Amino acid sequence: MRNVLVIAYGNRLRCDDGVGWQAARELRHTLPWPARIICVHQLTPEVAEDISRADLVIFLDASNNGRPGTVRCQAIPAPSRELHFSHYLAPADLLALCDRLYSARPSAFLISIDGERFEHGQHFSARTVNAIPLVVERVSQLIDRYESEVQPSE
Repeated sequence: MRNVLVIAYGNRLRCDDGVGWQAARELRHTLPWPARIICVHQLTPEVAEDISRADLVIFLDASNNGRPGTVRCQAIPAPSRELHFSHYLAPADLLALCDRLYSARPSAFLISIDGERFEHGQHFSARTVNAIPLVVERVSQLIDRYESEVQPSE
C-alpha cells in the first residue's frame, strides 16, 4: 500500500462542523496500515510536511453549501496560483505550499459532508450522522481505486 493520509478538519464545538473528526474515528477501524489519519481544528502550514510524505491525501470537512447529509467528493488539482497566507488555508493552498517547500505533489481529494447545524454545541444532526458511513465508503473506494491505478506501473 502506498502512503495514504486522511486529514479531518473542523470545529468539534460547532455541531456538524466536527463531522470530519467523527468520520476519521470510524476510519481508524477500517483503513489498512500504513494509512495515517490526523484531525485538526483548521488547516495550517504545519500540515504541509505531513502531506509531503503522502502519495494520496484525502481531506474530510463539513460544508454548509448543500442539502444536509449529502456527501460530495472532488479531486483537488495541483495548484499553480500564488500562495497568500491568511488565518485560513484551503486544501489547495496546502498542496501549493507542499509543492513549494518539499517539491511534493500527492494526489488529493476533498470529501465534503453537508451539515445542518453549525451553532455552538457538540451534537450532530441526524442527517449528518447518517452520512458518515457514506464518507467511510467513499474514502475506501478512493484508496482502492488509487491502489489499482498505481500497481501496474510499479
